[in-house]
Amino acid sequence: MVFDRSLCHIPPETVLDENGIRCRGDVIFSDRSSLKRNLITEGRIFMGEFVEVEGDIISIGDIRIDKGTKVQGNITGDSDIFIGERCIIAGELVVGRNLEIGEGVEVDPKAIDSKGRVNIRNPISVIVYILLYILDLIRKNDSQEVENFFKELEDGEEENFLISQEFTYFPRGTKVTRTGFHIPGNMKISSKCQVIGDIEVTGSLDVEEEVQIFGDISSKGDVFIGENTIINGRVKSDGRVDIHHAARITGDVKGSWIFTTSDTIIDGTLKGEEGIRIQSEGSTAIEERLERFEKGVDRFHGLVD
Repeated sequence: MVFDRSLCHIPPETVLDENGIRCRGDVIFSDRSSLKRNLITEGRIFMGEFVEVEGDIISIGDIRIDKGTKVQGNITGDSDIFIGERCIIAGELVVGRNLEIGEGVEVDPKAIDSKGRVNIRNPISVIVYILLYILDLIRKNDSQEVENFFKELEDGEEENFLISQEFTYFPRGTKVTRTGFHIPGNMKISSKCQVIGDIEVTGSLDVEEEVQIFGDISSKGDVFIGENTIINGRVKSDGRVDIHHAARITGDVKGSWIFTTSDTIIDGTLKGEEGIRIQSEGSTAIEERLERFEKGVDRFHGLVD
């Protein structure tokens, strides 16, 4: 499976309600994001650098939290948990297997319940090793080897990142509050998801079939709404809005162009600045899908497992 680092991806049958995010596969929150809901998954959880969490984190798989992240709630994992340097954990830390903690982590030792071993990493030893290795290469006057060493370090930053077949991904700078979602980029909500809260994206939004959204949608790019999807709110787009077979929208719809079908139900008003077109779903579905694929909406660019 592949994923695009700039695309927020929500897998099928995920529930994002006012209390938490519940899903099956791996969950990745990129650097400098914020989460003000609980997070529950059967997969693994990866938190980037300097993420702020104001809720509980619960996972059957491993939990990996990168440096500088703050968690105000509890962390519960049935497998291994890795806490990076200078993280702050305000709640309880319940570990099913082993716990590894980086230097400078703030956590109450009495709040730790680990079934396995607890290991405190010391990153200074790694830095000292690198310095000694470089000094030895310089002493041998092996400039080519020094250059190769730095190149390996640089290449290592872009190594392949293996994730589960179903995954939830939030790009860098995402803000998830109790009332909504702010996504700095594009967003794809897969079929049969349930989302409670307003959705604001700086790119395009792709909502697949049989999705329920309780909130308003605001997009700087195009908006695609799949078959039998229900949106209890308004839809506002700076681009085109495509509404497909048997969808229902309770609020107003605004976009540059609005494309809809005859069996779509819209309780509000339609405002297409360049035009509104009602078309036959059977005659246009294939063409619309091909056009979206050519634009890259249906495609995942990135890293392959």
